[in-house]
Amino acid sequence: MNIERAECQDDEKVSIRVISEPSSIFQMERVWNSLVKRSSENPFLLSGFVEQFIESNGFKGWAPLIIVISADNRIIGIAPLMAKKKFGVQCVRFLHSHWFSPDFIFQDQYRETCMAGTLDFLFRILKCKFAILSLPEDSQNFRVLRQLSRLNKIHFCTQPIMGHCVLPRNSTWTEFERFRGKISYFKKIERKLDRAGSWKIECADGNDESDTVKKIFDVERTSWKESWRIQKGIKIDGDLLTVLKASQHTAKIEPSFKWNVWFLELNNQTLAYNIILQYKKVAFMTKMSYDSRYKRYYPGMHLANSVIRELFKKEQVESIDFLTELPFMRNWTSISLKRTRAMLSKGIIPNIAQSVLEKTCPIKSPHLLFDQLPFHSAM
Repeated sequence: MNIERAECQDDEKVSIRVISEPSSIFQMERVWNSLVKRSSENPFLLSGFVEQFIESNGFKGWAPLIIVISADNRIIGIAPLMAKKKFGVQCVRFLHSHWFSPDFIFQDQYRETCMAGTLDFLFRILKCKFAILSLPEDSQNFRVLRQLSRLNKIHFCTQPIMGHCVLPRNSTWTEFERFRGKISYFKKIERKLDRAGSWKIECADGNDESDTVKKIFDVERTSWKESWRIQKGIKIDGDLLTVLKASQHTAKIEPSFKWNVWFLELNNQTLAYNIILQYKKVAFMTKMSYDSRYKRYYPGMHLANSVIRELFKKEQVESIDFLTELPFMRNWTSISLKRTRAMLSKGIIPNIAQSVLEKTCPIKSPHLLFDQLPFHSAM
């Protein structure tokens, strides 16, 4: 679908194209990733991740709706969305779950033009009645979205959702340990492991697929999350599979992106894993789990602390993003960045829109609904 608009700075002709197939994204990977690199620090907005989110096909009736905005045949903005009809009413949301910090990918000087074109397409052309858009509260797009929604008489309201903990690397590891005062706690965990036998921590290159992926899923099968998945009839963690496939592909085409998997082994048995994605100067603690049979050794906690220590010592990143906001993360940081759920509706009574949205797009916490599970300090 192609739509042309005339309103743009310097009399440039703006056009909107909608794509829904991964193959279409693949054809524009270089341009797509270049736009992300200029406008965002978020690796989950890169083309490889969007392709995999579509391929995973876990949308339960949602159809991918990727809006590509161009000015004089140059791509200036992308809105990675999906759409669904509920009770005969068209609704829209981001393609990404909120713990991946979804956002619009707009070139800075065209931000208002891109947002205006997106809203016009959704509410006038697509005849969308409401949209739910969860995005970082500090996103430049959030302010523009609010401003243009109200200007176009689109009802706009917000509610806070789970934020994400961030740890700045603004000191040496020794200084950080002294400041946080957790040295004795983690030393106690090490002594427990020492008494249990021979243990080691290894870092595997994510693109070395030979044994890495197998070890990850071996841990998943013995994880405390497995019983929850069985209970819910979920065969596999879809987000985990998406992250693995997308990371393997993205590392081959995007120089600013790399990833590693860290493992903790005890007596040749893998106890825990931690997947770290690095994009530009930020490390993302993306997926982690541990073998619940070894919970008493706090394997996940020990591995996370060891990974953070190495990231500090290598001095390659400026911050570590935990993606979520869970109690055990307070061992390292008290900084949490907010996310906001913006709800937009037009031609429908706001409180009815709110009710339908909550049934259509319930807020879920990441990593298999942690907030509905008992907290496991052995993370």
